[in-house]
Amino acid sequence: MSKPEIVERYIRMAQAAGTDVECVSGAELPGRLAELLGAVNKPPEIAALAASGWPEGLRETVEAVLVSSGFEVTMPRKEQGGYSWDRDRLAAASVGIVWCERYLADTGSLVLASGPGMGGLATLLPEISIVLSDAKGCLEDLADFFRQMEGAPPSRITLVTGPSRTGDIEATMTKGVHGPGKVAHFLLL
Repeated sequence: MSKPEIVERYIRMAQAAGTDVECVSGAELPGRLAELLGAVNKPPEIAALAASGWPEGLRETVEAVLVSSGFEVTMPRKEQGGYSWDRDRLAAASVGIVWCERYLADTGSLVLASGPGMGGLATLLPEISIVLSDAKGCLEDLADFFRQMEGAPPSRITLVTGPSRTGDIEATMTKGVHGPGKVAHFLLL
């Protein structure tokens, strides 16, 4: 399968799972991100942002859009031995934004690897999870992910396939109870 076909398959599968996927250029991203953030009406306006793992300059661009959209930004602080979050501010965040290097076409899943300052909590706790990726990061499946690993794999990976969903004993499905109720994925072309 060609790379464009793999990306197209990812988009179909991710949308079927409930992820909003949009392909944008680097120049379009700030405007599209500002539009999405403008629809968030849950005070306080705090956004959780991963501290590391970003391509050069992108985190700063995203942070500038957040600030200009009226959000306070919380990120994990670098400390001796690693990073730590201000848990109260993280719990109050309505939006979380991270960079995701790899995602899977066969399931429409985002692969979030653990690592210092990567911000896994930023994608799992806020009501809205915004993920940014490069179109080159699309892989066919999880086996492809492990084949491409250089050295030891991360100590933990989290697969996110659409918004959080849970069902009760009567099979009534509810979104956003154990994680984000909305997942938006911007693919940078």
